Amino acid sequence: MDFIVILLKGGMSMQYNLKEIRSNVDDELSIKSSNAVILMCAIFIASIGLNLNSIPVVIGAMLISPLMNPILGLGLSLGISDMSLFYKALRLLGVQLGISILTSFLYFSFSPITQASDEIIARTFPTIWDVLIAFAGGTAGWIGLRKKVANNIVPGVAIATALMPPVCTIGYALSAQDLSYFIGAGYLFLINCSFILIATFIGVKVLLRSDKSLQLTKKKRINTYIAVLTFLVAIPSLFSAYVLIRQDLETLNMERFIDEEFKETVVLNYVYDDDRQLLIVTTLGNRFDEIEREELNDSLSNYGFDELELTLIQIPDLNQLDKQGLEELFQSRTLWQW
Repeated sequence: MDFIVILLKGGMSMQYNLKEIRSNVDDELSIKSSNAVILMCAIFIASIGLNLNSIPVVIGAMLISPLMNPILGLGLSLGISDMSLFYKALRLLGVQLGISILTSFLYFSFSPITQASDEIIARTFPTIWDVLIAFAGGTAGWIGLRKKVANNIVPGVAIATALMPPVCTIGYALSAQDLSYFIGAGYLFLINCSFILIATFIGVKVLLRSDKSLQLTKKKRINTYIAVLTFLVAIPSLFSAYVLIRQDLETLNMERFIDEEFKETVVLNYVYDDDRQLLIVTTLGNRFDEIEREELNDSLSNYGFDELELTLIQIPDLNQLDKQGLEELFQSRTLWQW
């Protein structure tokens, strides 16, 4: 404790000033063969993790990935209006993206497991929550970038914002020739990059109020570009969040309908056909007569399904059928339906 006080009294700050931050970031933006190999290994490991649906493997890959550096560099360069640093960071990010997509594409092209795992599918439908995570992660990343002491903030940001999985998913989409996965994963990566950049940009602007270590030429157009970028990238995520919330509400109301309206019978299965606006419910036991079926169909409006039609597949109590009746039921595959 006394040592820290002495350091502070001696004028030694525990944080880098803006000039030092720029120098440190600039040093990390060189295209090096060793970093390229590390990135290829990280992408290869992440692709295996996604392919096998293994979250720990994906997290391990993100810990060694160098993808965060150029994104932080982009945000810093725009904040200080340093176009030479901006193009250097952009060039590195482009090279890293090319290596990453090619590596994941080659892996998934030769992988015997061609089915999309849950971890891959999860990276194809970004929402506003991904925007918030990326912005919060970018803010934390900027704070970590300023600290002189060793910290695990930047690697933690890389994990929280999940930069690598969407890139791997792009490679999978190319190998599987799936346009919807390609667009979804590409949009998620765009969200992560944009809002880490934006958070870093804002952090630099705040620091500029007190830090005069750099002589800057202000470019007002950059502020406009950042505002436009924020708007354009965030708007689609709001729509996808609306769709997701609506689907969750529909699922919840569907479950309520089944639980409350079919209390006296056993529901074996129910299927919702969104295209035909049809709900197919398979029951076992006592049959509903025509009046009861009409009442069930009318009650759908009470759960928010005004245009939904109900179809009942009613199987009698199998315990009440003799051997001949069971044989006739399953051989003919005839079900009581309306």
